[in-house]
Amino acid sequence: MMIDQLSKTNYSNDLFGEQTPKKIAQETIMFTNELFQRVIAAVLCSFNPTTSNHDKQYALKFLEDLKENHPLICLTIGFELLKQQTNNDSLLHHYGIHLIESIVKHKWNLLKPDEKNLVKEQLFILIKSSCLNQTFMDPIYIRNSLARCLVEMIKRDCFDKVNTTLEEIVLMTQSFGQIEENNSTQLELILLVYRFLNEELTIYAQSIQIHRRRQILNQLQKRLNDILPCLIRISNDLFVQTEQRERLTQTCLLAVNSFLLWVEYNHFEQYENFLCELFLKFFQLNSVKLRHASFECLLSLVNKRLAKRQLQQQQQQRNKRIALLPSAALNCQQEKLFLNYLLGDSTLEMFYRLLLSPTDSIEQLRTIVTNDHLNCLKMLGQLLVKLANYLLQLFHQLATQSIDDDQFLTFANERTRSFLQFLLLLNQHPFHLLSLNSYQALNAFIIRQPTLLSNEQFCLKLVENLKQSLHRVHFSSSTVLTETDNEVLKKQFTQNQQCYIYALYEYDSEEQFFWKFFSQYRTELQKLIKSFIGMFFPETTAERSIVIETNMSCLKSILQSLLACLESLVQRTPNKTDNQMSTSLSSIYLIIEWEAFYLLIDHVLFIVRKELFSSSTLTIKSQLKMEELLMTTTMKEQFLRTLRFLLQFTPNLSEHIHGHVLNLLSVMFFITQHDPSLSIQIIQRLLTTFQLYQQQSIAGTNVNECEIMQTQASNAFLYLCKNFTIKMIDYYSELFPFLCQLYKDEFQITKTSLSITIDESSCPALKLLDAAQTLLYYKLIHDNDSTQLEAFYELVKPIYETLVTSLTVDSLTPFIQYLDLCTNETIDMNIIRHRRRNLMLALHCLCLLIRYSKQQQQQLNAILRSKIAICLRPILFDYIIKVTQFCNQLYDQQMNPFYETLKNHLTYSETEKQLYLGTYESNNMAKATITSTTIPSSLPVSFIRFQLNVTSTIQDDQRLRDYLHRLFDICYQINGMFFAHDPELYYLKMNGENYFLTSFLQKILFENLNTLPSFRLRIVLRHFCRSFVEHFCSMEKLDKEIINELFLSFLDIFFSYMQQRLTTMWNNLLTATFVNFQQGECIDEVIEECVCVLLTRDFVDIIRYFIYKPTLLAQANSLSCGIKQKKTKAMNGHHHGESMCEETNGINGETDPIDEWDEQTTNNNICNKLLNGSQEKMEYSDLFNYMIKLARQNSSVALRLFSYVIKTLFECLTFPDAYCVNRFLPIILPLTKLYMDIIDKLVNSFSLLDIKLLFQYLLKGLERHNENEGVNTNMISLIGHIYELWHNQYQTQLDLVLHQTVPQLNVELLNTYKTRLSSNNNENQRKSQQITERERRDTIKNLLNPILLSPMSSNKQEGFNGTIPFNQSTIITTL
Repeated sequence: MMIDQLSKTNYSNDLFGEQTPKKIAQETIMFTNELFQRVIAAVLCSFNPTTSNHDKQYALKFLEDLKENHPLICLTIGFELLKQQTNNDSLLHHYGIHLIESIVKHKWNLLKPDEKNLVKEQLFILIKSSCLNQTFMDPIYIRNSLARCLVEMIKRDCFDKVNTTLEEIVLMTQSFGQIEENNSTQLELILLVYRFLNEELTIYAQSIQIHRRRQILNQLQKRLNDILPCLIRISNDLFVQTEQRERLTQTCLLAVNSFLLWVEYNHFEQYENFLCELFLKFFQLNSVKLRHASFECLLSLVNKRLAKRQLQQQQQQRNKRIALLPSAALNCQQEKLFLNYLLGDSTLEMFYRLLLSPTDSIEQLRTIVTNDHLNCLKMLGQLLVKLANYLLQLFHQLATQSIDDDQFLTFANERTRSFLQFLLLLNQHPFHLLSLNSYQALNAFIIRQPTLLSNEQFCLKLVENLKQSLHRVHFSSSTVLTETDNEVLKKQFTQNQQCYIYALYEYDSEEQFFWKFFSQYRTELQKLIKSFIGMFFPETTAERSIVIETNMSCLKSILQSLLACLESLVQRTPNKTDNQMSTSLSSIYLIIEWEAFYLLIDHVLFIVRKELFSSSTLTIKSQLKMEELLMTTTMKEQFLRTLRFLLQFTPNLSEHIHGHVLNLLSVMFFITQHDPSLSIQIIQRLLTTFQLYQQQSIAGTNVNECEIMQTQASNAFLYLCKNFTIKMIDYYSELFPFLCQLYKDEFQITKTSLSITIDESSCPALKLLDAAQTLLYYKLIHDNDSTQLEAFYELVKPIYETLVTSLTVDSLTPFIQYLDLCTNETIDMNIIRHRRRNLMLALHCLCLLIRYSKQQQQQLNAILRSKIAICLRPILFDYIIKVTQFCNQLYDQQMNPFYETLKNHLTYSETEKQLYLGTYESNNMAKATITSTTIPSSLPVSFIRFQLNVTSTIQDDQRLRDYLHRLFDICYQINGMFFAHDPELYYLKMNGENYFLTSFLQKILFENLNTLPSFRLRIVLRHFCRSFVEHFCSMEKLDKEIINELFLSFLDIFFSYMQQRLTTMWNNLLTATFVNFQQGECIDEVIEECVCVLLTRDFVDIIRYFIYKPTLLAQANSLSCGIKQKKTKAMNGHHHGESMCEETNGINGETDPIDEWDEQTTNNNICNKLLNGSQEKMEYSDLFNYMIKLARQNSSVALRLFSYVIKTLFECLTFPDAYCVNRFLPIILPLTKLYMDIIDKLVNSFSLLDIKLLFQYLLKGLERHNENEGVNTNMISLIGHIYELWHNQYQTQLDLVLHQTVPQLNVELLNTYKTRLSSNNNENQRKSQQITERERRDTIKNLLNPILLSPMSSNKQEGFNGTIPFNQSTIITTL
């Protein structure tokens, strides 16, 4: 017995007593019945809920000590526990297996070979014995633990000459004949071993060493011909026993699937047809578990077959000789069998019967929808996409090979038609993910098989399905249908109740479903619409005219169908007669039907307009041909009739519907070229509607409705101005004054809603301003008429007047009182809201004006450009600096007497928190539900149900906190944009000899820099400092050198301050002990960490702007104002690239991602110019060159700044965020060489650099980023280059750092390396003994191996909070 062989010493300790750690060779205890009983007592004590915590702790301590120090005894105890037949046998069995598994996992290498063999022998005796009965194996944890013990032994045997455990398992598999009661449990265990082992090698491959994984895969590969036939035979034998052995059958199928995941398809090819038939037979059984398992196998089989075909195709494309081999020919018979199995009518019917339409009863559907059923539906969706790709790959192969088998071609076409019909059927399935997969499969077909577009019936059906799917969920699951006489409504209601059963099974609430999935679902559908309609317009002009004719004919049918549907919708929309009418179920359904239809027709007409009526289209001839074919007399008449119909239609049932009508008028504007009078009517309709609701808003009636209508009308008008500018210019003389008046009146609205911030994506005033300036700049550019500057002044005037009124005060206290920031409520709240809103609106309008002016600058002549800049300067001098100072002073306890009262409002706003944490699920239901458009044509689908409680959800303090954040943000945006727009500001003198720059920086930056919290400093860097440094350029002026020196002095102070602050922040973060997350709320430390990362990245980019010319960074800089550019896109009203409506995943303009940190991927050309001198040089900026020139003249400021830049570069390598490392690695070496060159050539000068400290930074950075392979390689190379650069002058310091930092330094290797470097100083030997990059990396890597191989993780050691993984591909954005 194992007990006798492993237990040969005495044991005398007390129960739960202290045990001293001993090696196995020195063990002085032996197995006794007394010890065994004590272990049983300790196990039962530790798992007994009534035991005191004190006793549990002692029991667990005793067991852990035994397990840690006496592995042989533990193995004996473990096997004995498995033989127990008591009331608590399952608990003891479980602990027995746990002991064995723990020793195998953690103490296996301490056992002698004969002891290891004995453990294996005992384990297999147990498996083959009668102990392994059904009762013992019934608990899932027993089965799994026993199987995992065997897997662990296989993993540890893999380097032996023979993997005895694996061989034994294979022999047992081969020995299974007929499956009976006495061997079924053994078989189940063996199958679990295969499954778990394969999962370790595939799914959990990261947790196993590479060489161990490779070894086990090789061992399995050699025995596949023995294992697979047995598993397939056993699966087939089990088919007739599924009722009695459901669990065993499921285990067997999952084991087969685990092999399918990684084994090459060649091993399965001979069984292909048999397996397809077998899996489909299992699928038809009543057991949902077996259906799920067989479907997994089927999906893996199709995946493998498709992957093999794609690989063959790639090989044939690369090597034409392979394509000519007989083996490359298509086996039509085999393909026919495979397609018939998976796409035959019987298979599709089976899928439909078992999965898609299991019942018509809502109540019964609730019982059918389970995890397994949903998983089957998800796999069906994946299967559909795979089969679509498979068919497309097959058609591609048929097109490249000459196939004589006409029967096969006919069969393939017939199966494809059936498959497409099946996909169209699935479009309406109530499970959204399956519906989405069916659309994705259709999209793949449409893109790669354009011939489908000639099938008019298919296209019309697809468009109809899209229309239905865009508004498929709109009734609450608790809604009761009362209007039973409306058949359409009744059908929709039933469909939507089914949708909710699926949705609410996976999501906690309807709102969560809308927020997390439905928004994405509709976005995907809109992409498909664009893709589908875009395919009707072939890109190449060489397309046969017959194809164009067919395409246009089909598109014409789609348009006619959509216009007829629109007219029907208008006719079915009643007028509002009473409140009951507007809140009835049919009315709500009609509102959302309008929204869905609008989403569809907007995308369709947008593509048609862009392809046929856009001035940017290059292929005019082809365009005219297509227009002629599409816009026949009948089509034109139908368009015009529908347009006139819409012009006469003023719905009052809902402002949502009215908004859609206005937007439809604008997207159909292109047809007015056939009836010019309609264009005037459309413009009048949009502007008079806006004016009507604006007047109501000023009067304070129907505020919510007015806000929606003003947004929609201004959005529709902006669309016209952006996309039909030339046409709109015809009416400029009448339009522009009217627009200016409407824009001015926006500042008169006193009875506003609770909102005091400005949403750039939906603010009517901003849209009007954008429309007006679009027309104005067109006139300025094309007419070159300087008299039009008066018109520009008209746009600036309301902004100036508002700022004059808001900022008459000269100190902070009256400013706080004017806006009532302390909420004393001594002034009427409406007046306060009006003041706050107007100030914010004026600042946003100014921001938009400057931004657009900057975009159009290059097209304006110099005089106009200068006049516009001079016109805007007084606003900066008198008001923007003042309000920015006030914003800064709010955070200064010395300057702000109300600081204590206000401090709760000066922290993160809710919006900011969500942005920093990467999510936007706020408590505000209006935001948490799905928005349908970037420029919303209506409120969200689910908003209808929640609109009554929206206004009460945001508290006043949250609103004010958000306001202060926005105020700070917009002020610094404007400051940064002023310098980008007007570079003359850098050189401007104020009152004699004083430069504007000096006082400006003092007021808005240095005065309050110390008191600004990090999350506000981040805004300063992002919006102001980046732009300020980026746009500085040396102009050819007399005082050029004075300004350059002034700017260098600014950078000298700023870089020093920022580096110290960042170092402090990182040290605090890395040494802090963070508290756990509290209930549902994120702790401040998490946000601090995020802010620290973003601050560092902005600082890194500012340094790069200083060093290099903007042209070199242009590609990366295209995202340098990430937020601003995104907002510009929203403000531009879909300029030639966006349709009127676009899904945004429930995130509106207020929630732009806080950054675009994927920009490093667009700038690889710079980052890869790393270390070798032979590589391409990058051009320094003029300012940096001037600093170098001064440094060569021994200027103290220049040398200090240069040394500080280099120190910053080195220190940033030690920060956990690898983004900084990637940005700085390419530039450290050339700058250090340049600095050393300057110092060496100067007389009576010495380096300001602490060489020892910098080299320590390098080694610390390498240690910090040890696990980041990409960073690691470049860091090692850099260390080598820096060592070679400094070793002549600073060898002692460098070696001292190496000895202090690297434990067990290989001194011999270091001396050899230094000898090699010294010999390289000899010119004659340099060429013959030049150190290659590979040699350098290998030498340094071997020198630093003790650091690289140490098991430390610098993040963990220093208590670093790993909430955000800072690696080189980190992207911090909203989800």
